[in-house]
Amino acid sequence: MYTLNLIVFLPSYIIASKPAFNGLFRSFFTLIYLELVLIKVKAGLEKEMKLVQKQQTKTGFGQKVQRENSTRWSGLLTLLFVFTFYWSWGQTGSISGKVTLENGTPAISAHVQVNGTELVTVSGVEGDYSISNVPVGQQILTISFLGYEPYTLNVEVKEGENTANAQLKNQTTELQSVTVTGKSKTTEIEEKPFTVNAIDVRPLKAQNLDINQVLNTTSGVRIREEGGLGSSFDFTLNGFSGNQVKFFLDGIPMDNFGTSLTMNNIPVNLISTIEVYKGVVPIELGADALGGAVNITTDNSIKKYLNVSYSFGSFNTHRAALSARYTTKKGLFVKTNAFFNYSDNNYTIEAEVADPVTGKYGDPEEIERFHDAYRSESVQLEFGVEDKKFADLLSIGFIASGNYKEIQTGSNMNKVVGEAFTTDKSLIPTLKYQKKNLFLEGLDVRFNAIYNIREAKAIDTASKIYNWYGDYTDRGEGATSGELYWDKTEFRFNDDNVIAMANVSYSIGKYQSIALNNTYSWYRRVGEDPISYNAVPFSEPNILEKNITGLSYSVKLFDERLRGVLFGKNFMFNADTKEGLGGSDNYALATHSVSEMYQGYGAALTYFIFKGLQIKGSYENTYRLPEAYEMFGDGLRVLPSAELTAEKSQNFNLGLIGRKRFNQHEFLLELGYLYRLPENLIRKTITGTVSIYENLSSAKANIYEAGIKYRYKDFLQFKVNGSYQDIVNNQKYTSTGGENYLYGDRIPNMPFLFGNAELGVQFKDVFLQESSLALNWSTLFVEAFYLNWPSQGSSDSKYDIPRQISHAVSATYALKDGQYSVSLACTNLFDQKLYDNFMLQKPGRAFSVKLSYFLM
Repeated sequence: MYTLNLIVFLPSYIIASKPAFNGLFRSFFTLIYLELVLIKVKAGLEKEMKLVQKQQTKTGFGQKVQRENSTRWSGLLTLLFVFTFYWSWGQTGSISGKVTLENGTPAISAHVQVNGTELVTVSGVEGDYSISNVPVGQQILTISFLGYEPYTLNVEVKEGENTANAQLKNQTTELQSVTVTGKSKTTEIEEKPFTVNAIDVRPLKAQNLDINQVLNTTSGVRIREEGGLGSSFDFTLNGFSGNQVKFFLDGIPMDNFGTSLTMNNIPVNLISTIEVYKGVVPIELGADALGGAVNITTDNSIKKYLNVSYSFGSFNTHRAALSARYTTKKGLFVKTNAFFNYSDNNYTIEAEVADPVTGKYGDPEEIERFHDAYRSESVQLEFGVEDKKFADLLSIGFIASGNYKEIQTGSNMNKVVGEAFTTDKSLIPTLKYQKKNLFLEGLDVRFNAIYNIREAKAIDTASKIYNWYGDYTDRGEGATSGELYWDKTEFRFNDDNVIAMANVSYSIGKYQSIALNNTYSWYRRVGEDPISYNAVPFSEPNILEKNITGLSYSVKLFDERLRGVLFGKNFMFNADTKEGLGGSDNYALATHSVSEMYQGYGAALTYFIFKGLQIKGSYENTYRLPEAYEMFGDGLRVLPSAELTAEKSQNFNLGLIGRKRFNQHEFLLELGYLYRLPENLIRKTITGTVSIYENLSSAKANIYEAGIKYRYKDFLQFKVNGSYQDIVNNQKYTSTGGENYLYGDRIPNMPFLFGNAELGVQFKDVFLQESSLALNWSTLFVEAFYLNWPSQGSSDSKYDIPRQISHAVSATYALKDGQYSVSLACTNLFDQKLYDNFMLQKPGRAFSVKLSYFLM
């Protein structure tokens, strides 16, 4: 056991504890590290084979098995070693084409698979499909579509791009006898042992939605926004929030991307699938998540396309998005995503207006917000090659993003701001490399690296006191305070962040595999304030360094009805934080250095009781390392906290998924139970006008989820889900050893009961051929919850966030099978007063129109 621990965790400790190592080498070390693990496995096999040899000497079988395994593993280790210096030269190609029906119309969502492999896809809205990484040589393609005869096609696959079109014939037998064995990408994801929800975003692309609005309809997810477009938000997944949940874009961590590239400003046009992992997170994502992760994937299956959209709506809101890709026959490609958002956010709220001279508040009245404008823009450009001898994918690119955000209020609507604002800009070069079947069948490699260069500013230079009418009074000549802070500020900080991730997996036959992942992150912040009278935070660099290593073993048994994953993780972080010493010397700084390492482990299982009924169970002992923002603060409203330690949680998940099809009726039932024991939770404590992050408490969570989905053909779909979260304080004693009177009390300021419902219908050939009209209704419910501890004070004296019930409707009309579309939407249909946070009112009823164009 000690030898195994040494093999798994010692390499991570050695490389992570040496600051001189470059981040790229740390992740590339993963490739060499797997060789060491395989050497260990090989040694075990040789020992076992020697015993077999002794027992079967007479037959000669033992010697044969030993020679075969020894040769196989020696060859594997040699090839892995060679890879660390040379490219791979395996031969693959791609197959693309179009699937049409007998009448010539596109077959949407037809199942296309390369026989004898797990290479599978579904056709798009134009009947198009594409499958990459297909081995060179003779292959058989099978195409299935409900109500049509299965279609098989022999394809001679050559290097590069290969074309194979198909026209399906009507099924001549009864519909009940048709069996479609294909599975959608979302179904395949949800059949993994992990507790995960997969959302196919493609049907939503014509609607005027961002990623947050899509995620907010998922069971267990609650997104609390402070206001309109671009406002700050808190993402909660099964009671875990903020940095306890990690976000990824195509598997790349979005840590420290900045406020200009977040879930509430990325439009759905640019993505294809969202994966929401609850509790246990696969090692492939390389995350130190405490309670789950969200992986957003963009669409790479379509080789040539152009998607453009523009929307406008209430509060002078404008949103535009562009997504395009072009691929040559030789495998060269260029891809771009871009978006622009703007809103005045001048919606009406109910507020008490203070007299600017006396400060006395009047009665509540309807007031329009006047200093809450938001603008953001982002451009992503990526180019490279695919389906080559040396790489399935090799690309370089960059993401450039920025935003401007006016500040209207402080922590609640009593503090009115009229001039302060923030800006945020990021430039992110990227590198991606992927190769399947490296030198031998089943050995896959993936490598990603980014370098994030970020500049953020907070400008608060007006010594004025505003009210909701926009009137103000000056604080007086010589005043040094701003609207929000004690001192006027033009504070800005510059961040440099390197993230490098390497993942290696090897399939041992069809039913077993091992995987190794290493993710390295290095973060530095430097700040300045040209008008400050006091010590400037981050005038000397603050540095945070992380390294996360994961090793997993996966197996499929009993004709793949039982699937399991066993894994271990090593977490390391080093931090150098600079803090002011206080006292008369405002410029004195003290350096706090922290270096810690933790080990986590877990397992996930799923069993298919029979076709369509699946149960899941998982356990994880995991850690979440402090983020730079929590340790360093922001130099203004958030103080540094150099003594923070990692959060810890034990997560137990149980789930059941049932799928059933009756002719053209489809049903899906999902049930889930999660039990969690988090410790050393990092929470923000507010003291006056500033706050600080501290390790405060432990908790206990019992979480229940349920969801039902129904679909009839492409005409009708309905879904409803709900979550109940009983999350209580689990700390019996205070830090001084006394009895904790809050023990067993529900954690405050956190929703505990909420749910969603959606209903949609779609009509074909409305007014014109190849047209469709989709009508959708959605409802959100959140029960009222207390701002502070429920046991403290009487019910009449306690502040709460009131119950919310909001409705939204939309109508989308599309022509030429989705090539042109227009979508009309109305949110907060009944103009309710909605609050996600205490005394921060969200927008009322709002209308929008979205125009889209899609070309392939």
